[in-house]
Amino acid sequence: MAHNLNIENGKVAMMWVGQVPWHGLGTQLEKPPTTQDAIKAANLDWDVGLKPLYCGDGEHFYEYPLNRKAIVRLDKWGQPDCVPFGMVGNEYQVLQNRDAFSFFDPILAQGMVELETAGALGAGERVWVMARLKDDVEIAKGDAIQRYILLTTGHDGRTAVQIRFTPVRVVCQNTLTMSLATGLDFAKAYHVPGMSGALQDAQLGIQAILTNFKKLEENFRRMVGCKLNEQSLKQYLGDVFPDPPRRNKKSDRSFEKQLARVREMRIHANRLFETGKGNATPPVRGTLWAAYNGIIEMLDHQSTYKDRYHRLESVWFGDAQQTKQAAYDIAVGMLRLPI
Repeated sequence: MAHNLNIENGKVAMMWVGQVPWHGLGTQLEKPPTTQDAIKAANLDWDVGLKPLYCGDGEHFYEYPLNRKAIVRLDKWGQPDCVPFGMVGNEYQVLQNRDAFSFFDPILAQGMVELETAGALGAGERVWVMARLKDDVEIAKGDAIQRYILLTTGHDGRTAVQIRFTPVRVVCQNTLTMSLATGLDFAKAYHVPGMSGALQDAQLGIQAILTNFKKLEENFRRMVGCKLNEQSLKQYLGDVFPDPPRRNKKSDRSFEKQLARVREMRIHANRLFETGKGNATPPVRGTLWAAYNGIIEMLDHQSTYKDRYHRLESVWFGDAQQTKQAAYDIAVGMLRLPI
């Protein structure tokens, strides 16, 4: 599976409003769209369905055992490029893109959010839409974050529907934690019977969005108030980027390569602790907030990826996102300790 923006017949499955994204691809809109307009602009106005699987020897074909079915794009069914997204069982519930996006309709109607970007990765098996909450929040003087809600869904049989918090630091466009493990997830629904009810319950609990954002903002402000000395900074970076385990007592080239990479990342993050965008201002300099954002800036903007498409996959869903989550969790743990 190619982890990049989906492109079909020269059309990129992405739309955005406002500032041109780093890859410069997709459809630009002049004003925030409705959910249905977003789906059309991002070239996501297609349906998926389940089709039976068959196996055979070229002469005789039999329906695949265990009642497994393939998830396919219905607009491509019967065409040579109709590649199944995944294989699922009878319990799997299809969720169309338009139905996933409709989660935002109630809060769009209330004027709480505006849709800002939407798109798909790979062959279309992973889809997202991101909405921005009105009003930025100042973490320190002159240092604000924009508040986003990211909804992701998948058609591969493995990806649940998730609604995550995605703050962005304005001064450097760092994409901060999208918590999966700290209780800050707003909703998660699996493609099984009852999924629609879970999403409806999430819609009714919109106030939880603001409540959980306040928890995140409080921790960010506590990071600003937490000064680090040389030893505590070294400890923090060592915890975020720990030494890899040594598998063999003798020479292990893989271990040495991984160790060199980890040490390089610590050095890079240490440098950005002081020189990262926004980290030299008096309220931020020398704080845990600066150390945390130094790590995020390195992963978001200065790390090397296979190509410009793989960056989005890593920053939102892959290794970079996992490291960013660890950086947040470890920082919050340090706030409970004397520095």
